[in-house]
Amino acid sequence: MNSSKDFIFESSGWNCNKDLLFKAKKILSLMQIKRKNKDIPLFSLLDSDDDIKKIKDDAKFFVNAEETITDFTLVGTGGSSLGASAIVKTDIVNKSGINFHVLDSLDPVTIKNTLSKLPPKTSKFLVISKSGKTTEIIVIMMIIIEWLENNNIKINKAIMSMYDFSIGMESPIAKISNEFGLKKTGHHSNIGGRFSALSATGLLPACIMGIDPMLLRIASRKTLNFILNKENKFILSSSIFASSEINKNKLNCIINYGDNLTEFLLWYRQLWSESLGKKGEGIFLLTGKGSVDQHSQLQMWLDGPNNGLYTFLNFKNIQTDIEIPTYKNISYIPKTTSSKLLNLMSQSTYQALGERGRPVRSLTTSDISVVSTVSLMVTFIIEILLVAELLKVDPYSQDAVEDIKINTLRKLNKYDSN
Repeated sequence: MNSSKDFIFESSGWNCNKDLLFKAKKILSLMQIKRKNKDIPLFSLLDSDDDIKKIKDDAKFFVNAEETITDFTLVGTGGSSLGASAIVKTDIVNKSGINFHVLDSLDPVTIKNTLSKLPPKTSKFLVISKSGKTTEIIVIMMIIIEWLENNNIKINKAIMSMYDFSIGMESPIAKISNEFGLKKTGHHSNIGGRFSALSATGLLPACIMGIDPMLLRIASRKTLNFILNKENKFILSSSIFASSEINKNKLNCIINYGDNLTEFLLWYRQLWSESLGKKGEGIFLLTGKGSVDQHSQLQMWLDGPNNGLYTFLNFKNIQTDIEIPTYKNISYIPKTTSSKLLNLMSQSTYQALGERGRPVRSLTTSDISVVSTVSLMVTFIIEILLVAELLKVDPYSQDAVEDIKINTLRKLNKYDSN
């Protein structure tokens, strides 16, 4: 078992190749050197606080003394929204009192239902697209502008846009922003969308929702220091994903025991899949939710093909808990709390998988909070960078996804000509 103030790690049957472990340690040492030399843009960002003031200033467009805001909607897809959602959804307190919404797809029912719930006079929108060319976001932005106009709301008082100024000044998002005089803020040029959760892309929405971005930056840096400056068994255990016996033959199965981490797993799924699925390499990722999936997927996990590597995410302390009432006729349920019973179910499932010869590991965080969430983000970002290096793939590219975007534009042009 490997423990720190923030994480508790344990594993069963998770046997790593000694050669890969040696390579992993060497890669982590090189990461330390690259960090010192500022060769990894994300690490350089986490080592600085220079952008925090700008984030706080931008948040004043949404939350200020002159105006009332009841609803904030983030318009973005993939890396433009998943990280922010993961952070905001783990803030169980929400001191801001603002309702948080995300529009990330073209599903007409979702768009209509979301807009129908919003009071036009007290709603504001942040549109994020690094390239400024994401078709879904352009369309949703146009729909929102029309909705605001129909409700006699000044467009430039309700929408801010974020895109990469260095490549996006002539993009559709830039053109729309200029046409309506929208307030604009820049997306980090040298940090890709799926790696941008700990930049303004994730921290600005968090700040709007009453979360201190400096608190998140400090937590991110603290975790980065902990992982790179000490031997971290959880990160080293990730070297198994590069094993020739594992890669392409196994599934990376990650199960969260805490509903607040559901959005985090959506963020992790994108980061894992787009970063590692290259040149025939990479492992398919499967997510599960405890204890719900004990009643839907567990039979397959325990008695199906032995082709899964299982990671459990747990919480040690829950600030908001529920005492379970005791009844004489149901004596097998002792006097306990909902969270303790959930942890017991996690431990039982973990043990059962281990006894069936399924490789399993668990990571327990101290509590449910935005701080623990960003700490997990840094942890899993380093995991993916490590696995990418071991697999010798570029974690920052996504050429296959770009092909789909090009195909979509071709079909749109064809549709328009018809």
